[in-house]
Amino acid sequence: MTSVRFIVPAVPVAQPRIKAAVRGGHAMVYTPKHPVDAFKACVRMAFKEVYTGTPLDEPIRCDVEFVFPRPKSMVWRTRAMPRVPHTKKPDRDNCDKAVMDALTGPAWRDDALVCAGEITKWIAAGDEQPHALITISTLEF
Repeated sequence: MTSVRFIVPAVPVAQPRIKAAVRGGHAMVYTPKHPVDAFKACVRMAFKEVYTGTPLDEPIRCDVEFVFPRPKSMVWRTRAMPRVPHTKKPDRDNCDKAVMDALTGPAWRDDALVCAGEITKWIAAGDEQPHALITISTLEF
């Protein structure tokens, strides 16, 4: 495989941080219930539509472009509504972590194999739906 490019037609969701608590005198660590599971399922499903081979086991580049919904405060009737940088939460590294976790197994053996890639966050243009555009390629060196 040289390169695979696919679109995940879903609102990007960040991987939540692991939480710790004490209950009944015992310490516990857990991941909070979060809509990230549905986003991860969409990522896996979109990937499986374009790739049916075995998981990669070599150095990988993974570029991800996250496009978030346009807030109502940025919707206009008469002015152009171009795509603009997304500078609010969620953080781009937490969004990327959700993609890396979702593709561990179907795309690569371990997400540690991903050693290069660009991550960008955008607010959708006026005529654009929220999505994630993912490009996976093996590194040639």
